[in-house]
Amino acid sequence: MSYLLHRWVRVRIILVGLGLGLLLMVVGARFFQLQVLQGAELRRQAEREVRKTCPVLPVRGLILDSRGTELAISTRVQSVVAHPRKIRNAARLSRELAPVLGLSPAALQDLLSSDAPFVWVKRHLTPEREEAFRAWEKKVAKSARARGNGYQDENWIYLLPEAKRYYPQQALAGHVLGFCSIDGRGLEGLEYQFDRELYGKPKRVQRLVDARGRCVVTEEKAWDPEVMGHNLVLTLDQTIQYIAEKELKRAVEKWQAAGGMALVVNPRTGEILAMAQVPTMDPNCFALFPAEVRRNRLLTHAIEPGSSFKVFIAAAALDAGVVKPTDRFNCENGFWQVTAREAIHDVHPYGILTVQGIIQKSSNIGAAKLANKCGGARLYSYLKAFGFGSRSGIHFPGENPGLLKNLGLIRSPLDRATCAFGQGVSVTPLQLTMALAALGNDGVLMEPRLVKKIVDARGETVEEFPPRPVRRVISRETARQMLAIMATVTRPGGTAPGAAPPGFTVAGKTGTAQKLVGGVYSHNKFNAVFMGLVPAEHPVLAISVIIDEPQGAIYGGVVAAPVFREIAAQTLRVLGYYPPAPATPVLAGLLSAVSQTQAQAAEPETGGEPPAAAAAEGPPTVMPDLRGKTIRQVLDLLQRAGVRCRLEGSGRAVSQDPPPGTPLTPGVVCSVKFEPGF
Repeated sequence: MSYLLHRWVRVRIILVGLGLGLLLMVVGARFFQLQVLQGAELRRQAEREVRKTCPVLPVRGLILDSRGTELAISTRVQSVVAHPRKIRNAARLSRELAPVLGLSPAALQDLLSSDAPFVWVKRHLTPEREEAFRAWEKKVAKSARARGNGYQDENWIYLLPEAKRYYPQQALAGHVLGFCSIDGRGLEGLEYQFDRELYGKPKRVQRLVDARGRCVVTEEKAWDPEVMGHNLVLTLDQTIQYIAEKELKRAVEKWQAAGGMALVVNPRTGEILAMAQVPTMDPNCFALFPAEVRRNRLLTHAIEPGSSFKVFIAAAALDAGVVKPTDRFNCENGFWQVTAREAIHDVHPYGILTVQGIIQKSSNIGAAKLANKCGGARLYSYLKAFGFGSRSGIHFPGENPGLLKNLGLIRSPLDRATCAFGQGVSVTPLQLTMALAALGNDGVLMEPRLVKKIVDARGETVEEFPPRPVRRVISRETARQMLAIMATVTRPGGTAPGAAPPGFTVAGKTGTAQKLVGGVYSHNKFNAVFMGLVPAEHPVLAISVIIDEPQGAIYGGVVAAPVFREIAAQTLRVLGYYPPAPATPVLAGLLSAVSQTQAQAAEPETGGEPPAAAAAEGPPTVMPDLRGKTIRQVLDLLQRAGVRCRLEGSGRAVSQDPPPGTPLTPGVVCSVKFEPGF
């Protein structure tokens, strides 16, 4: 019996050993299969499950003004995304989340029930919505821990960071900057023109995820220079742009006009310092504005320039040598019969006028006779050289070339004559201003510059846009003659005697252009135009102002010239240009008045010292009374006192800070406000 039992034990041991050996062989074979035969493929599958390759959206570059002020930036915002195929109970999730995101439950359920692997649920959350979503996530996570749940639908709907375009200056230069789509692609303006440079370069990063698909480790950086687009540095100056828009808006409201445009250019370099239009557009909410307002009308819309065009007719005739500034023309007392059935009129009747008088008085008949003297073919070549009838080459989409007929081929004498005073020809405000700038640049036409350079995220220059002369249009001597002739327009007897800022001379020209309505010239809709160069002797600014359909007055010298004056006066101060000091006799009188003011203000402390004694002591020790004085007088008084100044407005001083009689301390700055009607 014991023998049989012992034998059975041995059999069982052998069977167990064989079983274990067989099991070991199976495990070894399986191990060999998984590690050797299929090891590489299985490792790749594991990598795909744990390490996800995800795209990183690019961050759009900045747009800066010439001083580095940010005009367009990209801010980091959160968007809600989901994986519908992973969600089991879309109805419940939609009911919970719809109030948080401000969506309807039905619309959210349709989105979460779709067959798409990935969907955007809500783009660009507001801070309030983001905070509410994060609070919902915390609530769900706390509830899941309490129940000990593993798989949850909530794991498959989460926040994803994005870059949103934001314009911190709001409507300032909005029509120039343009705007972007929700995906960060440029749709209008500079955003569209330089979309490739601004957009950036998307890349892919590795993310480690857990069993629920949640990210635990990522290579993505908050703002990665590798995905950031290049930055644009513009020629625009934020302060000058603000001045132009402010004064233009004030004029449009005053004259109840349909709109207005203003352009400020450096004639030596072609740099555009300000490009303003009214109505304005805020690119942060561009969809609220009609397409007409969103366009940059200064170069997409062409207008008839009216009498402002006469200066280019005169410049062509003078440069061609067919007339001299002193040549006299019969202006027919305001009525000239061009043909048996066609005549030209002047607003005021004039007899004999010189070339200078024709521009100063803005005679249509005189300008037409100048054009006849020059000849159609020659005049056409000059006007083309000034840039009319062709695009300027500015880096901006949608530029209008305007319309300029070949005057050498026109048979109608009336058509040739009316072109001389800006009818039958259409130009953009940009073309008009650049042609004007050529007169202030010794006859050389410059290419307009809106972008100075492109720099990358590290600040290194990628591309520069230096000043580029296009061509010489007229000689330097002719350009100087034209400046002298145009300066008479802003003097007494001219059509815009109030256009010059205090202390400066302006070479300008007015224009009052009838608008075409239904193919016929309207008798109650006009564009009031004034363009000018300041200072007239050595221009540093070329400015054009156009007021569209003003009510109550229509003439450029009345409506547009005051806007020019205010823009020019404030811009010159921003750039550091001040009127020259007055002559010595005037200065002596002013200093005497200041000395008396100082002595009176200091009398309680000096024991009634005579004014003569106080004047003899030299520079004043207290702030003088500046009220009622002109800008030139104020500048002279403060310069003598060694006080820096900050000036606002034009005309005569109405207020100052510090007030009169305040003891002067080193480094004090005096702010003075001026008003024209004081």
